[in-house]
Amino acid sequence: MMGYFALLRSVSSKFRRDEEGVITIEFAIYMPLLILWIAFSLLFFDAFRSKAQTFKVAFAISDIASRYDKVDNGDMDYLVAVQNKMLPPRLTTRATRITSICYEDNQYKVLWSHASADAGVGAYQPLTDATVPTNILPRMVDQESIILTEVRARWHPLTRIGGLPSIDWKNALVTSPRFLQIIPHEDLNPSTECPVIPEGAATG
Repeated sequence: MMGYFALLRSVSSKFRRDEEGVITIEFAIYMPLLILWIAFSLLFFDAFRSKAQTFKVAFAISDIASRYDKVDNGDMDYLVAVQNKMLPPRLTTRATRITSICYEDNQYKVLWSHASADAGVGAYQPLTDATVPTNILPRMVDQESIILTEVRARWHPLTRIGGLPSIDWKNALVTSPRFLQIIPHEDLNPSTECPVIPEGAATG
């Protein structure tokens, strides 16, 4: 009987020390979690990379627009085409608005505004004096002008894992004309002067 118990203790001790198969079991438990972690990491990396790319494209378009001495509808279409070429293919829905805004008598005034958009992203409408986003514009002096470039693009996740939705990246950049005080638009407004409010007229 004592020999039986000694054998049982020996077998039990060997069983406790035996680690064969432990790595396989741990791998089976942690591998799905590891895959999920990698998938979420790739999704967030792709999202923030596309956000940065959208900003860089908006900056490039704004810089190009500021270097013109005059523009027309063809130039605006060219800038939109450049934007579409530079944006990643998966950002399939885009919207663009380029606006020349001047300042006079304590008011921001739209000289011209060109808008272009794909369906589904919430198309931009050309800005007017009443819809100028004054909260993002800098302090200016009379007869000074700026070019406001707005770019919106929709990012779609590679997979719907975790229910991550599509996101619209929005960028608005302000640039001063490089070579002229005001850049005229030959089709929308060829004037190179900011309109002056007649003396005695009400100001907002």
